[in-house]
Amino acid sequence: GALIPQWVATPLAPAIAIGVMSKLGVIHPPACACAVIFMMGEPEIKNLGWLYLVIPVLFDCCLLVFIALVFNNLSKSRSYPTYW
Repeated sequence: GALIPQWVATPLAPAIAIGVMSKLGVIHPPACACAVIFMMGEPEIKNLGWLYLVIPVLFDCCLLVFIALVFNNLSKSRSYPTYW
C-alpha cells in the first residue's frame, strides 16, 4: 500500500512543488499541474515514475526552441540564435 492516502497525496504534491519552487525562486505554474496530473493519472502515467517528469519537460523544451528558431528566422532582419 501507499504511505499516504491518495486523497492526501493529491493536494500535497502541488503544495510541495510550490514550496520548493518558492524557496528556489523559480515559480513555474505548469510544474504544479504536472504534479497534479501525475497524482491523479492512470497507471500508465504513474508507472513512468521519474521518467514522467523528463519526457514532457524535455519534449516541451525542444518544441519551444524549435518554434523560436522557426519564428525568429522568418524575418530577414532577425536571427536566432545570434551565434553558434
